[in-house]
Amino acid sequence: MSYDPLIDSAVNPQESLPPTYWHDTVEVPSGTALNKDIETDFLVIGAGYTGISAALALTESRAGSVTVIDSHSPGYGCAGRNAGFVLSGSGRMGPSALEKRYGLDIAKGIQNEYDGAVSDLLARISAYGIDCDLAAGPYYKLAHTAKHALQQRRSADYLKTNFNQQIESLSQDQLKKALAVEGFYGASRQPGHTLNPLKLILGLSHTAQSKGAAIYSATPALKITRGESNHVVETPQGVITARTLLIASNAYTSKVLHPAVNKRQFPVQSSILVTQPLSKTQLAAIGFNGPVSMMDTRMMKYYYRLLPDNRLLFGGRGEVSARQAHAGKARLYDAMLTSFPVLRGIDISHFWSGWVSVSLDNLPRVNFDNRTQTGYAMGYCGAGVSFANFAGRRLAQRAMNQPVDLNLPLYSTPLRRFPFAGLRRSALRALYGWARVIER
Repeated sequence: MSYDPLIDSAVNPQESLPPTYWHDTVEVPSGTALNKDIETDFLVIGAGYTGISAALALTESRAGSVTVIDSHSPGYGCAGRNAGFVLSGSGRMGPSALEKRYGLDIAKGIQNEYDGAVSDLLARISAYGIDCDLAAGPYYKLAHTAKHALQQRRSADYLKTNFNQQIESLSQDQLKKALAVEGFYGASRQPGHTLNPLKLILGLSHTAQSKGAAIYSATPALKITRGESNHVVETPQGVITARTLLIASNAYTSKVLHPAVNKRQFPVQSSILVTQPLSKTQLAAIGFNGPVSMMDTRMMKYYYRLLPDNRLLFGGRGEVSARQAHAGKARLYDAMLTSFPVLRGIDISHFWSGWVSVSLDNLPRVNFDNRTQTGYAMGYCGAGVSFANFAGRRLAQRAMNQPVDLNLPLYSTPLRRFPFAGLRRSALRALYGWARVIER
């Protein structure tokens, strides 16, 4: 991966598609670049989940003309690189952490939004007939220490009672009967879904276009200025004049794009490897027999799932900079063998990295300024398949002056600016070093 949001001004439109497993499962249509000056009511920057979802909501409401631009193409960024987990959450705080920070009522409100995001996405997939390999299956949160296992047992009943969560705790013995993973002391288990994330974004993009949205690929926003009543966005081959500007570039936002988002999120790499198809013997040895997904409780989490053709996807934190991205492959492989020693020697068919957007306070935001008609949504902290889609809908609703619960900090406050933003990478190196020490 060559693009670095903290260094480069924009994704190179000529960059090759990422070497993901997903890109081997579907052909990405060649897009069209903007080559003229245009005017539009709504301009969306970024053709990922958030941007396409916002465009879809705007076209469904017939709010006005809608244009989406992307430096590369739909699915080039997070939407085509993630693991395809559909989870009820975002950011890095669960219900209990949200309650501790904001109180029970606000925490319930935020969790209701996360739950609603899953329902909304599933409904969209069904309504538009999007073929994205959607499958229902259990989601496990694996306790990597006895302390975390105890915490999970204590919280399961509380989450069921206070947050209406369908969750159960498993002892170490119960976990071993369900899955043959090594090194864990128990787990929590909830209903979950998995899908092909690239097929999802391509299906949503096609739907948005069919409803009237104009989507331009290979069209980076090079300069944004604000006039008396509109925004003027310069691209390589055309100038766009827009009444309302919605920024949905998330972790792929360039270093200096717009004052509303500059230095308000931290792009951090996540890396994924995919094995060759597992044999029946290997599947039986690890106890996987369907679309199961899981994540552990480490500070720097690992996450994994079984793919439809019986390959194992295994992901975790990436390296600090783009030029170091490939160095994480061996570390991920060793971590996979720690959990699944029976897979020692298996070949890796795919390895890739991508940027995820981390907010300073671990909570995503959907922000809109009515005065300047400027909005953005980002900061999902690597958990955005369902909520990024929902955030796009909420962003569009705010742009259309439709009701949104502004009592929730998701919507009532902007992303906090990172202090000493130039030191973000140095701080990350220190954090990774500390994580290696405490998680041995």
